[in-house]
Amino acid sequence: MKKIILSALLLSTLLACKNNSNSSIENLFENTTGSNPNESANRVISYYNAFIEYDSSTSKKIDNLLNDDYSKFEKMVTSKQKTDRILTWIAFTGLKTSTTIGYGTDQVDLLKPESYLDNDLASKIKPLIIGMSESFTATRTTYEDFKKYFENEDYKDDNWQKGSQFLSDIDKNTVAFYKNRDEFLAVIDNSVSSAEEKILEDHPIKDAILHAKKTLKIVDEMMFLIGEEATPMENIEKTYSILEERLNTSKKVDEAKLKEQNKLDSFTNFYKEIETILGSLRKAKRDGSISDSDYRDINYDYSNVISDYNQFVK
Repeated sequence: MKKIILSALLLSTLLACKNNSNSSIENLFENTTGSNPNESANRVISYYNAFIEYDSSTSKKIDNLLNDDYSKFEKMVTSKQKTDRILTWIAFTGLKTSTTIGYGTDQVDLLKPESYLDNDLASKIKPLIIGMSESFTATRTTYEDFKKYFENEDYKDDNWQKGSQFLSDIDKNTVAFYKNRDEFLAVIDNSVSSAEEKILEDHPIKDAILHAKKTLKIVDEMMFLIGEEATPMENIEKTYSILEERLNTSKKVDEAKLKEQNKLDSFTNFYKEIETILGSLRKAKRDGSISDSDYRDINYDYSNVISDYNQFVK
């Protein structure tokens, strides 16, 4: 199951900048109040970027669990025997995640979407953020409980019965986490696109930014397709062709304007990574199917694509 091996797709931040012809991509969200369209657009993007930062941290930790210790837990519970493989217990190490993102006047409280979004959208978004936060916390707690259960050898008292329940709880909560995340992205997508269009109205490299954004969306679609076992190869071929065409049309973007904004190198690097991921896809397609090993390699390329995209738009 490829989605278990690499369950969380990395997400890209979007820019938020002042809406004037002299602004550069570095002019990020300006914390203002009011209801004019530019300020409203900036608040939407500011909230979305905070969500991306939160999701990046939480998804990485859940992935660390699913991609490593989870399989060892599962094998122990199924065989009712202690594993002889090393358990790392590092899935949730690092900085503690919080739904409050940023510092000072730029701080965003994800649990208060009504401060950034219109009331209708905020009412749809809030339960999804709460759901993500609660399921993430529950997953981490269960992971820590399993560690105590294992290290204290309590499985000897109940023949792994509680271990089986821990495993079931991890399954339930990680599924809930990604379900809420995916629904969040679906609900907010149109508002983010509209806000970005508004912010970029007079931006000197609007075409390049939107070209890169659309290209990234196609890469996201490709990653979804190859992450599904049942995806027909012809669907992957079709999306591959669209992505290849995006690479070709990127060469027609106005390089002079990109140079003026000091963004030519980062734009070029982004499309070099697109070329790399296309090469990995070609290699995988020759075998007529995408193996788990292929998926790992392509996902590694994908992380580089995301990194270069973020470098371009920041």
